[in-house]
Amino acid sequence: MKVFKLNLPLYLVLILVCGAFAGGKYILSNGKSEVTSPQMANSCPSAMDQIRLKDYELTHPLILTDISTQSDALKSIQNKITEYVNQAKANQKADDISVYFRRLDNGSWFAINPNATYNPASMIKIAYLITYMKMAELNPGVLNSKIFFAKHFSQGNNQNIKDFQLKEGVNYTVKDLLTAMIAHSDNDATLLLSQNMNTTIYDNIFKDLNIPIPNPVAEYFISVNDYCKFYRVLYSSTYTRPEYSEYALKLLTLSTFKDGLKKGLDENVVIAHKFGERIIGNKAQLHEFGIVFYNKEPYLIGVMTTGNSLPLLSEIVGEISRIAYQDYKTLLNS
Repeated sequence: MKVFKLNLPLYLVLILVCGAFAGGKYILSNGKSEVTSPQMANSCPSAMDQIRLKDYELTHPLILTDISTQSDALKSIQNKITEYVNQAKANQKADDISVYFRRLDNGSWFAINPNATYNPASMIKIAYLITYMKMAELNPGVLNSKIFFAKHFSQGNNQNIKDFQLKEGVNYTVKDLLTAMIAHSDNDATLLLSQNMNTTIYDNIFKDLNIPIPNPVAEYFISVNDYCKFYRVLYSSTYTRPEYSEYALKLLTLSTFKDGLKKGLDENVVIAHKFGERIIGNKAQLHEFGIVFYNKEPYLIGVMTTGNSLPLLSEIVGEISRIAYQDYKTLLNS
């Protein structure tokens, strides 16, 4: 008799096992999407959360699925990063640090200090990027449409890390402006795009992903557990069509920022990433999220930090990236 073995990701095993024994109940409903947590039988190892769209009468398209329990398989990486985080805080290199890590091939994950919230600064630009991808689904010509840039915005100069500047009096295509916003984190391009984007689509992204909607007149804060959703839906292409998710991720691989996650990686490793930095008074924030495309088994990593010094926070982001990368390689080879 032949025995067939199926190598299924953990999250699929849980879906099959738990779905056979239990129904689901709504635990959160907000706008167009909902989070459900199935009632698990005793044989199920952990609960599972789902985010689904509610745009339609009879179908609820699945956007994200989460295993509620953090993965024991990643404990070695988690413990080493936790030890480093505690040491960095004890040495007063940072006031607060949060970390998110997820294997994208099987859904296993962990988070350190996941409920702390931070001002995302320029990392919020990924929401603008997704907005234009959704606009392009409705009107593909929007990416080639042109927007006139008259002069620099006063807000556009509030950047401590800058390697690019738009030229005044030039018509730029939306593609050009998206590249400037993502690859160079240019604030002028961002402000120009924000003035011309569909704000309803923008707000709906946050509603659909069950992330608090930014208030334009108030400071915005977000956790690593919420921010990771932007990258997860792009990688899985569950929110935008594959060609637009691919386009967005390729733009993110063009980021010129090298003083964070990239410092911990080998030179030839591709990473789709976006950073954010902010200084208010004597307090600094530096954050970065990215998908590391290593050996056809990519992972998502995010680090959000607050402290007194951007260089010290940059060192922390780079070192956490190095620990995760080296231990991930060891895990795959074990």
